[in-house]
Amino acid sequence: MSDPVSEPHVAALRAIVRRFGRVPRWSAITVVAGVLQTAAGIALAAILASLFHGLVIAGQPFAGLSSTWWLIPPCLLLRALAGMLREEAGGRVSLAVRRSLRGALLDRLHELGPAWLQRHQAGSLNASLLEQVEAMDGYFARYRPQQWFAVLTPLLILAAVARLSWAAALILALTAPLIPLFMVLVGWSARQRQSEQFLALQRMSGHFLDLVRGLPTLRLLNAHGRMGDEVAMVADEFRRRSMQVLRLAFLSGAVLEFFASIAIALSAVYFGMSFLGHLDFGLYGVPLTLQTAMFVLLLAPEFYQPLRDLGTHYHARAEALAAAHALQAILSAETPQPAGGATVPGRRPPALALVAVDFSHRPGESVLRQCSLQVAAGEAIAICGPSGGGKTTLLRLLLGQLSAQSGQVCVDGEAIETLDLAAWRERVGWMNQHPRLLAGSLAANLRVARHDAPDDELREALCFAGLGDWLAGLPAGLATALGEGGRALSGGQLRRLALARVHLRRADVLLLDEPTASLDAQTEAWVVARLGELRAGRTTILLTHRKMPLQIVDRSLHLESGCLTERPATNPSLNPRQRQA
Repeated sequence: MSDPVSEPHVAALRAIVRRFGRVPRWSAITVVAGVLQTAAGIALAAILASLFHGLVIAGQPFAGLSSTWWLIPPCLLLRALAGMLREEAGGRVSLAVRRSLRGALLDRLHELGPAWLQRHQAGSLNASLLEQVEAMDGYFARYRPQQWFAVLTPLLILAAVARLSWAAALILALTAPLIPLFMVLVGWSARQRQSEQFLALQRMSGHFLDLVRGLPTLRLLNAHGRMGDEVAMVADEFRRRSMQVLRLAFLSGAVLEFFASIAIALSAVYFGMSFLGHLDFGLYGVPLTLQTAMFVLLLAPEFYQPLRDLGTHYHARAEALAAAHALQAILSAETPQPAGGATVPGRRPPALALVAVDFSHRPGESVLRQCSLQVAAGEAIAICGPSGGGKTTLLRLLLGQLSAQSGQVCVDGEAIETLDLAAWRERVGWMNQHPRLLAGSLAANLRVARHDAPDDELREALCFAGLGDWLAGLPAGLATALGEGGRALSGGQLRRLALARVHLRRADVLLLDEPTASLDAQTEAWVVARLGELRAGRTTILLTHRKMPLQIVDRSLHLESGCLTERPATNPSLNPRQRQA
């Protein structure tokens, strides 16, 4: 019997286990610790059975059995230490897996690029990186090791019991499958509810983050009260879903305890009937003793305990299945462009071209139609046009973040599909109207542009961007904390910080997306002058709605209805020889 609804989830979890689940050292320690714990339990049962038989049947005094009961503390200590080591090793396995998984997700999101990220809710992606990765903890720390113990522990106990009574061993072996059977039956429903809960959590996270981002607008529209009620309603729905999952988890635990108790009772009935003389088989012709019966009955709960624990942790598997589907969707998402084998042409200003490019974000909604563009090496062009006309899309095609439906995007005559995109993007300097400020030091915010830049170059870049005096007034200098929990920056300072990053980049190509938007005239003139210095010797594409940035370009184009049209030269004083300087 199969569960077709969960097949994609199972495939996703298996893919994650194959890729990240190998932690040989700690996995081996987990299994060895579990075996030691079981061996200590078997030894303890044998000691207790021997003591009970000596006191009750043989009539020996308690002091006369000191050589036996002194063995109890070492067994208890070994059992406790093995259990602690098993838990610690399982936790280390889980930590290693989650660390590797989260790193792979971050790398994958970086490869997919901002264009892909913008098509997905930020709150949903945050939930994947945080809650859903953490949802793997119970599966790797407890459920997977318990799968081994659910096989090894019963086999070790069966071997110990079968030496004394094959009938008792047969009863244990025949009743054992009942527990995993009912565990699976109850677990199917729990898995479906868990998947629904994770989907609700993703939606709630995305919804809440969108509301927080739009809170100023909501307050202006006097709609924040209504949105608060909506958040409360969504949270209450999530609470109800969580309680449904918990009810199923407790139900599964009760079902497993019930059948385990019945199975243990069957062993007790067999020995009781044997003592009364109604049954005379299964003991290899040896008379039944109290020591044998006590040994088996003490081990019977230990025999079923790993199976019950597996059922207890089964909800961790359901949780991991629900999370794995969303995580694998990110890990297996198609990149906009394959990172090809060809290398990027040498470090010099490249020529860029779009040849009859068609692009649409959704079927039937064309952004670019047979769009062609030729930018000579070292040339600076401006592209103007209405908002939403496809200007930023054009830049992302040049970065390789998006793929054209038809036509070609070329760098020095080479199709961008054949290039090593990581190496190509290292040559590009990007500046837009909404620079990002990281929660970190000033140096870390600058090294976003070049991670190996020394402190001297960081200071030089800040001076170039007009932030030298500001830096001199910072008590901690480059170590000053910015962003959340640190110093805030004004809009003008943030734009200058972005300018410093571009200066630090050592780029051959500049892609400038509305770099002077929302600036006052004086600050805009200053930024334009600095961009004019940066564009020298670099191929530059500038997107703008304003006139002042047009002073630093060689020619201007207009993008509307998906097509580019040439405009008269804005800065004719720059001849081709100057443009190559």
